[in-house]
Amino acid sequence: MRKKLAEKSGVSLVEMLCATIILVLLGLLLNTGLQLSLKSYRELRAESETQLLLATAIDALADDLRYARRVETDAGGALKSYHSDSYGKDTAITVDADTGQLLAAGKRVLPPGAYGKGAYHIQGLEITYDKDTLLFTVKLEVTAPGIPGAGAKTPEEGVTIRCLNPAMTAPEGEGGTTP
Repeated sequence: MRKKLAEKSGVSLVEMLCATIILVLLGLLLNTGLQLSLKSYRELRAESETQLLLATAIDALADDLRYARRVETDAGGALKSYHSDSYGKDTAITVDADTGQLLAAGKRVLPPGAYGKGAYHIQGLEITYDKDTLLFTVKLEVTAPGIPGAGAKTPEEGVTIRCLNPAMTAPEGEGGTTP
């Protein structure tokens, strides 16, 4: 035993190179695994945040459209404007082309933080109104331009919102009134 302890020889150059190569390979595997997990985390977070933004935007629109009055549509039934308790007369719902934010009468419907500091955009907004059934149909899509494949959209048939406060038709010459 004393003989082994007395030996002063270290590791050979080949042993040192083998140990270094093994450590480098383990480091590369760890780095690759961390990058893949970080990418997966970002994609899942973007997917859930776009779904949350879609649900929040639909809720905000539903809250306002439910009590819309004096709804005006074009010949195809697309919403042009309406009287809103929140945004005033001749309210039009649009999407800002630069920021991708939802606007009602030129005012933001949701705060800027809802859009992930500009990471998420609303596009493809379509709102139609059926005067016979008093139903709005809303279709929109939320995208994450920096993350391919992440996004959320309404179903193909859209989301329907019942107008609870439509303008009633009055007898000839009296004008329309709102209940």
